[in-house]
Amino acid sequence: MEPREEPERPSSGELESEDRSASEDEAPAEDPSAPATRLPGDEVDEDEPEPPLIPPAPDTLAGHVIVSGSVGLVVPFGSFQDGASQTSAVGVGPGFQLDIGIGVSRPVELGIWGQTLNLGDGDCTSCSLTSHAFGAFVRYHLVQGVRFDPWMSAGIGYRLATLSGLPGGDIDYSGIEWLRLQVGGDWYPFRVFGFGPFLELDMGIYGKRSPGSLGDAAPHWQFWSGLRISLDVPGK
Repeated sequence: MEPREEPERPSSGELESEDRSASEDEAPAEDPSAPATRLPGDEVDEDEPEPPLIPPAPDTLAGHVIVSGSVGLVVPFGSFQDGASQTSAVGVGPGFQLDIGIGVSRPVELGIWGQTLNLGDGDCTSCSLTSHAFGAFVRYHLVQGVRFDPWMSAGIGYRLATLSGLPGGDIDYSGIEWLRLQVGGDWYPFRVFGFGPFLELDMGIYGKRSPGSLGDAAPHWQFWSGLRISLDVPGK
């Protein structure tokens, strides 16, 4: 009797290859229409600008009307004209101002101003000075979106002044106010109402005197320190 041949058994490597092929055949095919899993931030639109790290503060100035009244203590120095100093005639006194402005951009305000000074006697005990001035200004607001509104302002104008109590009678002066500088800040406890301190320096030169001759012109100065009250429409 011829011996029976045993069937050849596959090796372990061949078994692993067959199992791997079977598992690959049985795995479901990937759906190309299914969206791939993405993490936030994977998609970037190159045309779209990156968002700011801090969102901009709301615009609380453009289109707003600001009406402000100020009261302060005024210190004069300089001269009415060459050889006639202000301090030789008048001394410290009160001053009053009114500003009306409109915001033209986020930080810039344009407007008009007017003021009245009532300065008392100086070296001349019977003398006093009444002065009126008016003009235009530009004001720059330093911050936005907070209750405290710090600012700085520059202006120009025209001044009329009457020096009274002189032995020879009153003298009227008039001339250009070349410089009106202010710095200050307004605190707004309410949307439409604010108040705060200010400092101011005015400089001008009188170009006319009546009666008499002006002679050589000389600059006059006023330094202010006081309180300002503001009304903002429609409100911060």
